[in-house]
Amino acid sequence: MGNETRIKNDFGSKGWSMIIFCMLMYYNFAAWTADGINIFTQGYAKAYGWDPSVLLSFSTPANWIGVIGALVFAQIVVKKGSRFVAAVGLIAQGIISIWFGNIQSLLAYAIAISALNFFASGFGYVVPGTIMNVWFPKKKGLALGWATMGMGFCTATFVALITFSFAKLGISMTMTIVGIVLIALGVSSVFWVKDTPELAGAYPDNDPHSQEDLKKTALLMQSYKSPFTVKKLFKDKDMWLISLGYGCVWLVTIGIVSQYVVRLVSVGYSESFALSMFSTAAIFCLIGSYLWGWLDQKVGTKKASMIYVLSYIVTIILLLLEGNVILTFITAIAVGSGLAGIKNFITSLTTGTVYGRHDFAAANRLVTPIANSVRA
Repeated sequence: MGNETRIKNDFGSKGWSMIIFCMLMYYNFAAWTADGINIFTQGYAKAYGWDPSVLLSFSTPANWIGVIGALVFAQIVVKKGSRFVAAVGLIAQGIISIWFGNIQSLLAYAIAISALNFFASGFGYVVPGTIMNVWFPKKKGLALGWATMGMGFCTATFVALITFSFAKLGISMTMTIVGIVLIALGVSSVFWVKDTPELAGAYPDNDPHSQEDLKKTALLMQSYKSPFTVKKLFKDKDMWLISLGYGCVWLVTIGIVSQYVVRLVSVGYSESFALSMFSTAAIFCLIGSYLWGWLDQKVGTKKASMIYVLSYIVTIILLLLEGNVILTFITAIAVGSGLAGIKNFITSLTTGTVYGRHDFAAANRLVTPIANSVRA
């Protein structure tokens, strides 16, 4: 199958269903590990009279606990599959979210934000990557391009929605609603998610073969035992190159995003203008998700990754320049376009180029935690 065929968005109705589910998972991941941190810090500080800097300081250890979550859930995915992990993780996170809305002490806040990071960084990142690679081994770049739009949607909507809800409904009611939604999504995932397309009566990449081949592949996927044990992975050069290499790029991405508004204010722009530029970046993040996925599919993950890194060098140079409004707008486009790319490439290279469909889950149980630790 050539690139011209594979670059088409013909995922099939069942494939699109999995992409939408993964989009929601990536939205959830971004909400608790990045976008929601500032609004939670400010909202709880205002409601309880706590020092916002103290609340913000809890986010660093919470991120590290999220790394442990990625390690734990990646291991469980290998043993139990994505559907099981998604259902259990979402229901547990929903229950914690409801409790988070009713805490009364700083210690409870620290425990809750850490627990939420544990689950969101765990199943919220591991599950969608696994599903996309198992369902679309040859179209993984394009499928991830659509799925990772969930993070862009989160940046564009989550802070505004939670801010509005905190003001109108209060923290307790807001987090109760969020918790109920997560629990409902967890219950629905039992019926919604299929670990492999074969179990859903579909074909990998929506590429039809004979029904006999489909049945054989389903049995193979269910009984397959990867030779990549944890011990073997620790000795594998490719695993370390992927984890540390993309982890460093991820670190740069997080550094740019977390300091973007502060940077604009420091050079003389108003906070409202800086936030409007951040919203602009969020919009172009959606476009960038698809474009990086398209490029991945078109030229291959390695070449696309090199182009991505070069584009970020240009972005950093633009950030260092103190120009006019037009240059600032161009920089916002550059920042936003690259936000979702790293999530596409680290997942895409792990499976399509190095480990393949069958060994992705086994390799990912170390790749994701190590890359996350560099980011954290």
